[in-house]
Amino acid sequence: MSEISEGHLRELLWEDIGALDPDKYIIATFLAEIGPYPPKRVAEELAVEDSTGTWTPVWYETPQVRKEYGAKIVGLINAKENMYVIQLAINGENYDPETGGLANLLADIAGNAYDLLYVDKLKLMDLHFPKTWTSAFPGPKFGLEGVRELTQTKSYRRPVIGAIMKPNVGLDAKTMAKMAYEIALGGVDFLKDDEALVNPKYCPLEERVVRIMEALDKAKAETGKKALYAFNITMDRQDKMMDAADFVLKHGGNHLMVCYAYTGYGGIRRLAEDPSIKVPLHVHRCGHGAISRSPFHGFDAVLISKLGRMAGADEMHAGSIEGKFHYTPAEMIRHMVTFRTIWHNFKPTMPVLSAANHPGNLPASCSLVGNDVCLLAGGGILGHPTSLTAGSKAMMQAADAYMKGISLEDYAKDHEELQAAIKLWGVKKIVST
Repeated sequence: MSEISEGHLRELLWEDIGALDPDKYIIATFLAEIGPYPPKRVAEELAVEDSTGTWTPVWYETPQVRKEYGAKIVGLINAKENMYVIQLAINGENYDPETGGLANLLADIAGNAYDLLYVDKLKLMDLHFPKTWTSAFPGPKFGLEGVRELTQTKSYRRPVIGAIMKPNVGLDAKTMAKMAYEIALGGVDFLKDDEALVNPKYCPLEERVVRIMEALDKAKAETGKKALYAFNITMDRQDKMMDAADFVLKHGGNHLMVCYAYTGYGGIRRLAEDPSIKVPLHVHRCGHGAISRSPFHGFDAVLISKLGRMAGADEMHAGSIEGKFHYTPAEMIRHMVTFRTIWHNFKPTMPVLSAANHPGNLPASCSLVGNDVCLLAGGGILGHPTSLTAGSKAMMQAADAYMKGISLEDYAKDHEELQAAIKLWGVKKIVST
């Protein structure tokens, strides 16, 4: 075994970020609530766990190995009391972005670190990637502008309006097709399966695809507009998922959907990189709260969005503003920046807001996030007191009122569908940040 002391090996963990090659290192930012241990020791244990080392020096971990491939502590800042921001620079060459990718990277730097006895809570807040990594990933195939082109909203840049099929489960394919037809008559841009629905025996995916696409063609013949429909192909086995995608495309499907947490970034990436997939990919984030909702433990929700864009999400959920899910205005703004800002070679991802959206809270949502967003409503369309078509029209009317700068109450005077909706659900005040 090397005669080099553990103390010397620990010295090699510390570095100034300015001395490192920015094209080589991944910068990981953690928020750590530490136990009864010195902060310096906690940062060192985290760096060791996230790279070359273990709890004691071992054969062949030479100073050269640790210096070249070990994580470097480039930041240790006391945030408050026993909370510390710890920044690690991790050699990107420890992982192959083409094959191991995010699965390999996260299994290491966001793996056993959470079990360290030196931390009571640990949250991965952000990852900064060098170009050597980002260039290996596809990013969105269509992205925000591609979705706008498909929905014919590139010139008149109102929010994209969509409907979520409800109830989540329990309906047969024939009924769902009838619903899709009625909703599409109202003019929405987009419809989607609920995340709970994939392939139950009473509503098989293949039958659902055929019937719904026929229904949307029928609606187009009457309105002149073809709505998009995202079929949920979230599955354990990627080979089955790809088979399902192929079936959807061969039968006229124009959108696919997966749930990020259970398909994984690898599943998103596989669909995005496949040249035969010539439709946008809608990514639901159900399950994110299990690892992101705690402010001090898990993954930051915006980082989940960032990695989704990197893996290839054309559209991705970011929660809701005036709906039923937990959110903060600051976090929502960060989601919007992460999805839309210029970032390496990636096209912007279309942000999706869903969960208790309805015509009466559309202006409040758009006042915070702007117009480059897809607003989905389930009950806010399908729960309209008149009909599904009226619910669809009411949501579109709310979008038009917002774009024209007219209050919903005034616009509703000449639009009975909107009037019925706001009578039932009310009008939410503009969100203040």
